[in-house]
Amino acid sequence: MKGILSITPQNAGDHLARILEIEALSFRTPWSAMAFCEEVRNPASRIWGYAEEGSLWGYICCTRSGMDLRIQNLAVHPHRRRRGLGASLLEQALRTGWIDGMAGVWLEVRISNRPARHLYGKLGFREVGRRPRYYRDTGEDAIVMRLAVRNTRKGGPGLDQPQSTLVPMSTHCPREV
Repeated sequence: MKGILSITPQNAGDHLARILEIEALSFRTPWSAMAFCEEVRNPASRIWGYAEEGSLWGYICCTRSGMDLRIQNLAVHPHRRRRGLGASLLEQALRTGWIDGMAGVWLEVRISNRPARHLYGKLGFREVGRRPRYYRDTGEDAIVMRLAVRNTRKGGPGLDQPQSTLVPMSTHCPREV
């Protein structure tokens, strides 16, 4: 099996150990198993994985928030990075957001995470704000990025540029163990 698969309550147990392994290899403050289980059970959330050679190599977790989609978490195993897996997972989330009629897609990314910022920029995300000291492990700021989606319904998602640098800031904190 090769390609993107949906992680659901029915199959999450088959993939959770690998997701946690990739999470631990990718982040200083990884999400806990409980955090992933909560997302799998949350009807507003979706998780997809990328499987190849009988193993999961990456995943993305997103949550619907009003008319927007929020990218919560995206990671690819270090042995499979720079091969387009992250882009494939992100494109799956964007397609689903478009089908669901989302107005925009939001995410936060560490200032120091240049590879992720490059990927998001390539796909049309633009910096629209910052969250000072967002990451508790280092005190690093987060860059808030947004992709506006104009739902044309004819040939796929159309992309608009953000109209403002003002960003509604929620009290959301990154998930920690």
